[in-house]
Amino acid sequence: MSQHKASLRKSFQKAIRHKNLASKILDDVLGLQTQLNLALDKIDADNTASMDIDYASSLAVTASEYDAAYNAQNKADMRKILINALSHKRLANEIIDSIEELQVAFNALLAKIDAEAGTLNDVDYASSLAVTAIDADAAGSEAQHKAPFRKSLQKAVAHKKLANELIDAIAGAQAAFNSALAQLDVDAAGATGALTGLYTPFKVTAISPDEA
Repeated sequence: MSQHKASLRKSFQKAIRHKNLASKILDDVLGLQTQLNLALDKIDADNTASMDIDYASSLAVTASEYDAAYNAQNKADMRKILINALSHKRLANEIIDSIEELQVAFNALLAKIDAEAGTLNDVDYASSLAVTAIDADAAGSEAQHKAPFRKSLQKAVAHKKLANELIDAIAGAQAAFNSALAQLDVDAAGATGALTGLYTPFKVTAISPDEA
């Protein structure tokens, strides 16, 4: 597409004028998508009567610390850098908070499955671990954020397709995660045996940050 000949990574780096932070955000999103898909495959191949107990050790993601100082040379934290780059505090916060919340919740899910010691018994997956999904196309309620999240990001990065890909990647992972939690509650409530075919439908299409 003529608007998007550069890779997603290069476009985002140019848009926020910060190479490392742009790469980190994209890599965090891709990491979540990849590990979520692997977890869905693993659950799909598992059995409620004898669940694996290596979910956390094999699939956990590294939780980011966007509020930590970026490095010795750049003492501002990554959150502030993104806020300045987008000139939009709430927009930057929503991106970072969505990534961090999903990372924490995903790791908690893996630990919770392991803690059930080989069986599915708990029925509070959704109530205890569900994340608040981005409503990308709803108008914001705050004065600074009356435009929808999607339009705000499109304007901030001056690149419609880049903004859409980033938003859809985050929102898609959130939706898939919450759907999997709901399905786990259903299975834990009485389903027995193989889980084949129940979780792979929730898999997401991962972004390709370095593909033009």
